[in-house]
Amino acid sequence: MIAQIVLTPWESKRLIAKGVAQLDSVKNALENGIVAIARGTTDAYCYEELLGKPIDKENFVAGAIAPDRLCLIDFSKIKSEVAFVNGELQEIKTNEIVKEMKAGDVFIKGGNAVDLFGNSGILIGASHGGTIGNSIGQIIAKGVELICPVGLEKLIMTPVDEVASLAGITRVNYSTGMPCGFFPVTTGTTITEIQALELLTNEDIEAIQHIASGGVIGAEGSIVLQISGDDDGVNELIEIIKNIKGEPPLNVPVRTCPTCDWPTCPWKGTERPY
Repeated sequence: MIAQIVLTPWESKRLIAKGVAQLDSVKNALENGIVAIARGTTDAYCYEELLGKPIDKENFVAGAIAPDRLCLIDFSKIKSEVAFVNGELQEIKTNEIVKEMKAGDVFIKGGNAVDLFGNSGILIGASHGGTIGNSIGQIIAKGVELICPVGLEKLIMTPVDEVASLAGITRVNYSTGMPCGFFPVTTGTTITEIQALELLTNEDIEAIQHIASGGVIGAEGSIVLQISGDDDGVNELIEIIKNIKGEPPLNVPVRTCPTCDWPTCPWKGTERPY
């Protein structure tokens, strides 16, 4: 049996989060260790799935790619990062909880890119390295598992380590909004829609393939997946997908340029040029 399905970016985020929640490492750390969750749109869905009830996802974000610029959300509305410690929820910064983490614990940080080799990339708008820059040394040193949930709408053709070698806040001469560096994640566990679907079924699936992207009338950024396998397996995944169809978009509260004071953004304190 072969099925072709369309997923909007928001449906993809929900699907990926459900897959992350099924990872054995996440289940084990949730019960017997630490699961730290950084801010981000896909991270917010992961937080919601692990918590088991709705959260204020729009404000569980730090940076954002807006239609006209690279931007940050309004920090007066931003929600604290969180961690589950032996199953108990704590509001705590990731750069604080990472000090307590060890092998067997899990750090969840969504990405802005995924390359053809399955490696993730994260845009960095802060000169001090942002969330990932402040945490990655301890994550690697201690053997903490880094999980990067990232949708295939963010697929890039250039390997992430090559992108990182060319980017950099102080290298950028012109940017729409704040310039960014780029952190390549080559040691983490990347979870896209494909891995999520594989995690959500025990049935026989031959292949899950990304065969198209884009769309119109609200499907911009969407992907098309083709699922092949026996009838039971494909039908099971179709039912899972039916249950996430219609996931609404988030209205992320990005900053207003005239009142923004972000130090590296050339548009701070000005009217946008377009």
